Amino acid sequence: MQIVDEIITEKKGKLQLILGDLTDISPEHKVDVLVVSAFPGNYTPTSTSLIGSLFSAGLSVERLASEKESDFRDQFDSWISKEINFKNIKRILCFEPEEEKNPYSMIAGIFQSIMPFATQYSIESVAMPLILTGCRGASDQMVLKELIKTSLFWLDKDFPVKTIKIVIKDISKIEQLHPLFVAHENKYLAKSVPTKYDFFISYSRKNQNFAQLIREKLQPNFRVFLDTQDIDIGTNWVNKLNTSLEKSERFIVCVSVDYLASKPCKYEFTYCNLVLINKGDDYVLPVYLYSAELPFPLQILNYHDAREGQLNKIEEFCERLIEKYTV
Repeated sequence: MQIVDEIITEKKGKLQLILGDLTDISPEHKVDVLVVSAFPGNYTPTSTSLIGSLFSAGLSVERLASEKESDFRDQFDSWISKEINFKNIKRILCFEPEEEKNPYSMIAGIFQSIMPFATQYSIESVAMPLILTGCRGASDQMVLKELIKTSLFWLDKDFPVKTIKIVIKDISKIEQLHPLFVAHENKYLAKSVPTKYDFFISYSRKNQNFAQLIREKLQPNFRVFLDTQDIDIGTNWVNKLNTSLEKSERFIVCVSVDYLASKPCKYEFTYCNLVLINKGDDYVLPVYLYSAELPFPLQILNYHDAREGQLNKIEEFCERLIEKYTV
């Protein structure tokens, strides 16, 4: 295992591009989690997959799947194994997204899937291959570009994970992709992202009328971010959301069944949950629009109850925010 290049973030996180073999990780590169991907429920060890290489090295992902430590496939398309301590790998995290046309959604999903496990199991180091480039058919350049950008976004926050290793076995592929890594390193070092918005409204497009009402009520007093453009299949919505999330101070979460079913909304709330953990509930402000089966991170929040879409309750919520946060 050889570090080809490394980016150190402002929060002292490390993103490493490594030449090496994920089935034979050396002690100095030991990791808490190795990320693998699979089609849902399919752990067949093929000759071209990481699951196949691990099987040849003596580790069956199918066996690990039969005795998972935690299974979050319903919410985050992923599960985590019990401790295995195999070749300096502590656990396997298996990412099993449904087939879809947007690779950006799947890459966002990888980091979204890491988040709930990272806090619970004290995960500080993660290794992964150029995920989704095998049977999923995504290009090496696109995947590396998005892995770099999304990794840096999360490493720059108070993310439990402190080191992310992108490992490539083929030296010719490393030589081809290294300039892309360097270009993003230079871009990262030159960046400046001042706070621009007082509130970021996280909502489902199907509840857009309520989100627009909230913005309308708050805008005379605050700078409010509300993305009203639809996210089309194939667009890089992850980069767009990351930029806006970084520029926002507080987050209004419009909870409904449609919100919980939306992949961009789930990604936004993963970020909000990290803010909640590190800053407290004064920065994450849920308004409950319609009854839904809430995941645990939302159950523990103090939300403003506006079920079932009561406009007067939403206006009351806005008035409270104006009273509390107007300087």
